[in-house]
Amino acid sequence: MATLIVLSVARPGEETALQEYVEQVMPLLFDAGGAVVKRVGISDTVAGGPDTGFIFIMDFDSAEAIRTVFDSEEYAELIPIRDKAFAQMDILITEDLPPAGAS
Repeated sequence: MATLIVLSVARPGEETALQEYVEQVMPLLFDAGGAVVKRVGISDTVAGGPDTGFIFIMDFDSAEAIRTVFDSEEYAELIPIRDKAFAQMDILITEDLPPAGAS
């Protein structure tokens, strides 16, 4: 199991680009087997990170399934739209760790 975590801060005034990016990226993620876990807005920052923004979490069968999306030609075509829509975007691929204390 692998989890995609996206931390983003929208660029003010670029709501159209944001909507276009989301409408085009979501089918790519779903086609790769992604399942939405959670989408939340950042309401407060205790330390580091942005004061505003969004966190988007999706589960996939493997990290490779996630990489396939972001390495694709289809996603490459979305990068200019992404960069217009977001002032910041961190795209993270995570994998489960063994339980604490396991060797």
